[in-house]
Amino acid sequence: MTGYRRRFVIYNMCLIGFVLLAAFIALGISQHNAQMAELEKTMQLVTEPWDPGDGHFRPVGGRDDGGLHIEPPDGEKPEGTPPPDGPHGEKPGDKPDEKHDRRISSEGIMTVYYASATKEISVLSNGYGTEESDLADIVGEIVEAKKDFGSLSSGVIYRREATADGFKIAIADRAYITSRTLRNAVLLGAVFVAAMGLLLPISIWLSKLAAKPMERAVQMERQFVQDISHDLKTPVTVVLANNSILRSNPEATVEEQRQWLDSTDDAAKNMMNLVNEMLTLASLEAVAESGRGAAKKAELRPVNLSQAAEKCILQMESVAYDRGVELTENIEENITVPGDTQSIEKIVSGLIENALKYEPDGGHVEVSLTKSRKKARFAVRNFGSVIAEEDLPHIFERFFRGDKARSEKGHGLGLPILKGTAELIGAELDVSSSAENGTVFTAVFDAVEG
Repeated sequence: MTGYRRRFVIYNMCLIGFVLLAAFIALGISQHNAQMAELEKTMQLVTEPWDPGDGHFRPVGGRDDGGLHIEPPDGEKPEGTPPPDGPHGEKPGDKPDEKHDRRISSEGIMTVYYASATKEISVLSNGYGTEESDLADIVGEIVEAKKDFGSLSSGVIYRREATADGFKIAIADRAYITSRTLRNAVLLGAVFVAAMGLLLPISIWLSKLAAKPMERAVQMERQFVQDISHDLKTPVTVVLANNSILRSNPEATVEEQRQWLDSTDDAAKNMMNLVNEMLTLASLEAVAESGRGAAKKAELRPVNLSQAAEKCILQMESVAYDRGVELTENIEENITVPGDTQSIEKIVSGLIENALKYEPDGGHVEVSLTKSRKKARFAVRNFGSVIAEEDLPHIFERFFRGDKARSEKGHGLGLPILKGTAELIGAELDVSSSAENGTVFTAVFDAVEG
């Protein structure tokens, strides 16, 4: 079981780790996309067109040599006067007003104006800090680009806004996004490690919880193998011993050897009963697991449970009489339940036989059948034996045998067979046991009206 638990923990942690990793990757991608959208919005604000006088920028002196100054319209402002305020009152290159959008910052963004006619580049703000020699190439690529927002192979993120005679362009380094993405990745990585560390002891605890039914099943099967080995060993030993005696007296008649022959016959019948019980239980489990139980329930017909109970009690009276056990009954008449006659008689006779088996000689077994609220309740009570409280939850489990007295009187398959048979016809078996009230096995059926 230790190996099973270890594999459970490994597989469980791998699955959880995969799910968390996928979720964190999706979250990281979502955050990256959100940051890109935020950057685009910031760039959109800093590139909003605004009229500096006559609606466009002009390079100083009409130069086309890549000058980086702005010439205001003739006669309006003296040379060297800063460009006018933007649409929200901001200066060129200023950060947007926090009241306008507290999440947006133009830090690290260069804003330039490109005049299409003269190919002049005018720097409005230089938050990016690129060299003048590289700026012309970058702006040229941006102007030739097909999209207004995107990135270049040189690691530049840009956004351009067309004006009357050119473009207003915002430029940022990809590191603007990469640094944030890296910080988010480190944070998510720390959360991932912490989550895995927290889930590991939980997974170990769950492995122990999940392994308990399997450990119990394995323990029960080991016990069953030991019990069955003993149960089979005894009759096999008897058969071999009897055959040895028969061979040692070849001249004896059949009548003279009858006791050995009868003993061999009894041992063989005991083994056959054990094999039949195992086959019956396997068949019931196969039907339940295959889903054929629902089909069987659909084929059920009304059966007179009162008559079946009277018949089974009559058959068991001789067994009770031989052992001096008082067998009393309280059977209501004409109680009908869905099922088939063979299964119902098997359940009824099996519960009565089980009670007689464990009732001491001279004891008392009580059988009753009542009807209440569309339910028929068949109960068998014996007063001479009590099932231990810790054994009650397991009494219908296959291979289970409780105290020594019960272990010596069966293979631990009778009650599981009755339980499986009851479930196939929609009935329920239950048991209670105490020193005051004895042991009561109860079968509850759905009663058929009318």
